[in-house]
Amino acid sequence: MDPVQRMLIEHECRNLTVRYCQHLDHLDPDGFASIYTEDAVYKPAVEPVPIEGREAIRAWIGRYPKDRLGRHIATNQIVDVIDADNAKGTSYAIVFREPAPQEGVISSRVMPRSLVEYTDTYRRTEEGWKIARRFYRFDFLDAEETRRPGETGAPR
Repeated sequence: MDPVQRMLIEHECRNLTVRYCQHLDHLDPDGFASIYTEDAVYKPAVEPVPIEGREAIRAWIGRYPKDRLGRHIATNQIVDVIDADNAKGTSYAIVFREPAPQEGVISSRVMPRSLVEYTDTYRRTEEGWKIARRFYRFDFLDAEETRRPGETGAPR
């Protein structure tokens, strides 16, 4: 594989992580689901079992609590190209969260909620590069803010 093709694959896969953050932060179920293969496996750290399939992933993000504001900052993205159709990678995200946002009010009390590490498998599809598997774990977590998508009420 020539170096330019390798760089293009790396770029496309890194872009998926940026889009992941953007779609999650803006609670865009269609955009979020679109970055995954139809048969993707997604394992958020807060879920007991992996979520399987693009439609199940779309449903999961559709249940995400809408009464809080989050922003993910992706960094340290490493993509290892295996071949023209497959790659794997890792990255970190620093997550900021305002649990009780108010329209027009900038929060002065928000600190990083967590640092997560993603482990990904990418696959080229007819639609372009997609995430085939994404597992993540918390490396650091603010214990006061651990609600799962779909849960209501005070954080656990």
